[in-house]
Amino acid sequence: MKRRKPLKLEFCYSDTPERRCVSLEPDGILCLPVLGFDAFKKAIEISPSHVHEECLEISLCLRGDLEFELEGESYPFRPDTVFVSRPDEVHRLKYYPRSMSKYWMLFRIPKGNFPLLGLSPDEAKWLRKEMLELPRSFTDASHRIRSAFQRLFHVYDSEPPKTPQRKCLLRNAALSLFIALIETAKSSEHILPMTRLSQLVDEIRNEPGKDYPVDELARRTALSPTGLLQRFKRLTGFPPHAFVLSCRIEKAKQELEKGEIPIAVIADNLGFLERLRDGCLGKSMKKLKELIDISLAGHAAERLLGTVIEGSESDFLTA
Repeated sequence: MKRRKPLKLEFCYSDTPERRCVSLEPDGILCLPVLGFDAFKKAIEISPSHVHEECLEISLCLRGDLEFELEGESYPFRPDTVFVSRPDEVHRLKYYPRSMSKYWMLFRIPKGNFPLLGLSPDEAKWLRKEMLELPRSFTDASHRIRSAFQRLFHVYDSEPPKTPQRKCLLRNAALSLFIALIETAKSSEHILPMTRLSQLVDEIRNEPGKDYPVDELARRTALSPTGLLQRFKRLTGFPPHAFVLSCRIEKAKQELEKGEIPIAVIADNLGFLERLRDGCLGKSMKKLKELIDISLAGHAAERLLGTVIEGSESDFLTA
């Protein structure tokens, strides 16, 4: 049988703690020219729009409030979301915020009678059909797909190179990942929901001046305070009080740039003055103006919490 040549991609392979981008083609897994894991500690520049020849790009969000842009439309990409783009679709991830992480891969679509993971022609035809019919997005609520990605990377990292067991285990792990994708997409959870937590995040962005006590957020999401804190940080990269503050700072910066509202009114509207001690107003306004004038890029929310208003109580956003 004619052997299919490895796919020549214009791709920058790397294997670092923040970005793993490896190929399984040298191990005979020609349907996986790229297997990736991103875990950026700092925000990075956005990726340009692109397509991948002969491949589906399949991504699983682990952490972050992200967004894909495909053919001019935007799609939310949040924790446990799987997003699929096809070879002829121009797409990109719109931004890479700090603390985001995701698994991703390129699945090379089999053509003709070329072998696929050692499957029979009928089996390979079925697998190809099912992979091509994956919906645009769906949820990995059971974390089955995440576990399959983890297993595939574990085999890649732990098995000695150029050995029969490595090829066999990689082939098995890759097939398990494909089956997990197919079966999860067909489950009742495949319709992407706008969860209560996601709705709250959008509300905070739109109305940052409101109060958002942790107990109230937990009640509205039907989560325990601890569960809320864990999931909120996983979604946004920040605990609730830090995220609210960053949204307030960004809103204040926008209003100051317009120059239509006095800074004292801006601060009052966004809740910065609620719990200031008497006599600190002048210093607070000066400190707020200084902070907003600084570019927020690269500033952790924890630093914002400690410096936003001199003389204010540090827990003014907590429950």
